[in-house]
Amino acid sequence: MAVRFHRGGKLLVFGNGGAATDAQHVAVEFMHPVIVGKRALPAMSLAGDFAERMRLLSKPDDIALGISADGNCANVLEALREARERGLETVALLGGDGGEIARSGAAHHVLVARSDDPCVVKEVHVTAYHILWELVHVFFDQPGTLEGEAVG
Repeated sequence: MAVRFHRGGKLLVFGNGGAATDAQHVAVEFMHPVIVGKRALPAMSLAGDFAERMRLLSKPDDIALGISADGNCANVLEALREARERGLETVALLGGDGGEIARSGAAHHVLVARSDDPCVVKEVHVTAYHILWELVHVFFDQPGTLEGEAVG
């Protein structure tokens, strides 16, 4: 993700229901960091027809992050497939057993919170996207790590 941001990419986040709220939260975290001195990074939450918005708003250097509490949201899967076909880095935060999204191969990176309890899944996802935010900034804070062979 840090490499994609470094190249000028943006983060496109999406999900249904409670995951839509999480998508908004993720976008705000990246755009408005609460830690002084951390850079704001371009991010947006998508609503509605995610795949169509992906076609209209994305470019190959971007990152698509789909969130699904059970891994079976058809429109999240469709958007991840569209993003991957367009050359985006694709990430999925899923629950349950990962569902159709995990089995599809549409996401380059998958994190499954192996629980059927949506509250547990949400807690794992919140922790995961805060860790992703932190790791992106770790790369930005270390001079040279986003240049040349370091990102190969």
